[in-house]
Amino acid sequence: MAFNKKVTIAGDATYQLSNQIKKYTLGDLGFITNNAGVYVLHRSLESDKSVANAIQLKVSINQDLTGFKLSTVSAGDVVRVDIFKNNHAEEMVKLYQFFMAELVARGVLEKI
Repeated sequence: MAFNKKVTIAGDATYQLSNQIKKYTLGDLGFITNNAGVYVLHRSLESDKSVANAIQLKVSINQDLTGFKLSTVSAGDVVRVDIFKNNHAEEMVKLYQFFMAELVARGVLEKI
């Protein structure tokens, strides 16, 4: 999947990278850099499970901060998951909205 300027999450909203995005902010928020130089963030959407075993919010931003990927995935990045249609959706959606609000507040993403 290619990096995009805008990403729409079904059941939520469309997001784009903020013009104010800074690399040091990504580090502050817990993004790690992979071998390809991509900034990656994983956040568990199931509070009773570790990140490795839970449905996750995954955000990837390319190294020149011009494109990104945003999705909710199963443990191990195997399958995309629509948390808005899940049986335990209420808690997952609440955590998802908290993490997304933080990314918007810190100038990483903009909700459009």
